[in-house]
Amino acid sequence: MAYPDTTPRNGMLPPNRVQRWRVRWSIALFALLIAVMATTIGFFSRVHLLIAQERPVHLIIYLGIWGFSILCLIAAAMQPNRIVRWFWAITLSVSVAASQFYYDISGSEIGPFDVVSLYQASHEAGRAFDQYAQAAGWPLLIFVFSIAAILAWPASHRPLVRRAATAFCWVPVLPMLVIGGIVVLKEGGGSQGMPQHFAPIAVSAVTLGKIMTQHAQTRETEAPAPANPPAVRNIVFLVDESIRGDYIDWRPGNPFTPEMAARADRFIDFGPAASGGNCSHYSNALLRLGGARNDIIGSVTTNATIWKYAKAAGYRTVFIDAQAPVNKNASRLQNFMTVSETSDIDRVVMFDDVPVPQLDFELLKVVEEELAGPVPVFIYANKNGAHFPYDHGYPEAETKFHPTDTENGVSSTPTLINSYRNNIRWSVDRFFGKLLDENDFRDTLVMYTSDHGQNFQTGRLSHCTVEDPDPREGLVPLMAITGHPGLHALLEAAAVRNHARASHFQIVPTLLELMGESAATITASHGPSLFDKASQEPGFTSGDIFGLFNDEVRWTPIDLGKDYLEPEARGMGMNMAAVPAE
Repeated sequence: MAYPDTTPRNGMLPPNRVQRWRVRWSIALFALLIAVMATTIGFFSRVHLLIAQERPVHLIIYLGIWGFSILCLIAAAMQPNRIVRWFWAITLSVSVAASQFYYDISGSEIGPFDVVSLYQASHEAGRAFDQYAQAAGWPLLIFVFSIAAILAWPASHRPLVRRAATAFCWVPVLPMLVIGGIVVLKEGGGSQGMPQHFAPIAVSAVTLGKIMTQHAQTRETEAPAPANPPAVRNIVFLVDESIRGDYIDWRPGNPFTPEMAARADRFIDFGPAASGGNCSHYSNALLRLGGARNDIIGSVTTNATIWKYAKAAGYRTVFIDAQAPVNKNASRLQNFMTVSETSDIDRVVMFDDVPVPQLDFELLKVVEEELAGPVPVFIYANKNGAHFPYDHGYPEAETKFHPTDTENGVSSTPTLINSYRNNIRWSVDRFFGKLLDENDFRDTLVMYTSDHGQNFQTGRLSHCTVEDPDPREGLVPLMAITGHPGLHALLEAAAVRNHARASHFQIVPTLLELMGESAATITASHGPSLFDKASQEPGFTSGDIFGLFNDEVRWTPIDLGKDYLEPEARGMGMNMAAVPAE
C-alpha cells in the first residue's frame, strides 16, 4: 500500500504547499541525521586514529562508507510504499537499538566474537534481560525515534522521484553487504565505528552464517582444581603495547633504557621472544583464553579463561586496561573480551580522563594498591606502552632523541625511531624504574611481555599485517621479576633453557603451573611452559585465530637469534644486547 498521492496530475504543487513540503523535508532530514549521530559509536575515534596513522586512503574509504550508508538510509525513508517503509524502519531501528543496548551493558560494539558469545548463551536470554532491563530505556527511546524519523519523511510530489524510490527500495541492503564484505576480508575485524543502522545486521549475518556451517564448540565453564598450592602469593601479568624486543638495551649507561640497565640484575630476561599474534586483540585473546600452539582454534574456543584458573587457585582477579581512550572507545571492553568473561573478574579498572603519558603510571598505582591488599591477587594489566602516534605517549619535556615525527612534520624511518625511543624511555624504562624502586617482590611474580612488535618501514603497516607480515611485528620482550628465592632460581634456569627461543604460548602454561595446576594437565591442554625447553621453531599468527573466517591459522616464522634492528637505529648506537643468563 502506497502513501496517498494528493499531488496534481502534472506533479506540480502550489507555491505554499511547496514551501510546507520543503520545511517538512528539512525537519525530516534533520531528525534522521540526529538518529544517526546519537548512535554513532567509535566514529570520531576511528577518524582520529586514521589521521594519526597517516592513512588517507583508508580514511577516504571509511568516510565514503559512512556517506553512502546515510544516502541508503535516506532512500529507505523516501519509500512511497507504506509496507516497504515500515519494513526498513523497523529493521534498521532494531539494528541500531540492539547495538546501543549491547554497547551500554557490555562496553563494546557488537563484533563477530560477541555474536558468537551471544549465540552460545542464547538459552539465557531471558535471565540476561532481567539483569540488564534497567539499561533498556535509552535504546528503546532510540528505537522509537529512529522509526519516527524514517516514517516522517514526506513523500515526494514528483512522480519520477516516487518511481525511482520504488525501483531502488532494495538499496539499504548495500551497506550491509559492504560492511559484511569488510568483516570477511578482515577476518572478523573492520566493523568498528561503522554506521549502526547497518553494521550489527551485517556482522550478525556473516557470523551466524559461519556458525551454522561449522561445528560449534563450547568453552569449559570451570578450570580444573589445582593439584598443588600456589607457588607465589601474587602474580602480575603485564602485557605492554607495541614494544619491540630488541629496543630494550641492557648496556650499562646506555641512553635508551638506562633505568632498566641499571637494575638489570632484578630482571630474569628470556631475550627476544615471539608474540602469539601480530595484532593487539589476537595476542591478548590468545593469552587470556589459553591458546595452545598445536591447536589454536580449538583451544581458544574451549579452554577455560585464565581468570577461571586464577579463581580456582584462590586468587582475587583484577583486570587493568590502561590503553589510551584515543585508541579505543572510552571505558569499553576490547581485545575480544566479553561480558561473560568479566563475570570472573573481581575488579575492572579503566582510565578515561588521564593524560596519555600518565596512563601507565596510573596503572602502576592500581597494581601497588592491589599488592598491598589482604588477599592473594592475580592481575592482568594492559599497559599503554608505545602505541602510535608515539609522540603522544610521553611528555614533551622528556624528548631525548631528535628530530621526532612531530618536529619533522613528515614521517620517516629515522623520525619514527626517535619518537618510538622517546616513548619507550618514558613508558617502559621510567615505568620499571618506579616499579622496582617502590615495591617488594618477595612473594610476587611480575611477568612482562608485549602484545606485538613494530615494523618501521614507511609505507607499510607497523603491525596487524595479515598477509606476509614482517617478522619484526612479532618480536617482543619477555622477562620476569620476583624476589622469591626458589621461584627466582627456577625462572633463571628456564631463561637459560629458552633464551631467544620462547614465545607467548609458553607464558600462560607457566602461570597456571605456578597457580598450582598439574604440569601434565596443563601441557595436555595448553602446551609446554617456560620450564620446558621449547621444541618448536618460533613463529606468530596473523589474522583469524577462531576459525570463523579461515580454517587454517596463518603462521609467520621468526628467527629470534637474528638481528632485526633497522640500520637507522644501529647507526644511532642501538644495541640488542641481552642480560647474560646465569
